Amino acid sequence: MKEHSEERKLKETKSIDATALQNEAKKSEHRESYMLLERKRNYRAGVGAEIAPSGQPTFFFEILVNLCSDFSMVDLSLLERSLVFLKDLKARGYSMSCQDDNFVSCQKAVTSENLAGEYKTIRSMTKRIFQK
Repeated sequence: MKEHSEERKLKETKSIDATALQNEAKKSEHRESYMLLERKRNYRAGVGAEIAPSGQPTFFFEILVNLCSDFSMVDLSLLERSLVFLKDLKARGYSMSCQDDNFVSCQKAVTSENLAGEYKTIRSMTKRIFQK
């Protein structure tokens, strides 16, 4: 039983193809590509690539944390968990900026070799914080 559960988790996790992101960015007018990895009620996570004028690619993770996910009552418990998530991201070196639509945008540059590891860490953090 445990093997099937772990196989299912692997299938649920999107794989990140750094070469494909890089090639897509090279073809793009803005020299950038982006892949959405997860979309949940209170956050979205994605990975992207940018091509510098020198032709060198840079990779980044972007996490958008929604502070007010709907127009009903404020969910203080969710807001507290979001704050814990933001603090954890800050401790991991993510830069942060406020967006107009109640989101906090968090970004971090990573190497192509660290893409899978960073995604695994982010998934672990979101499960620990938001699935209580």
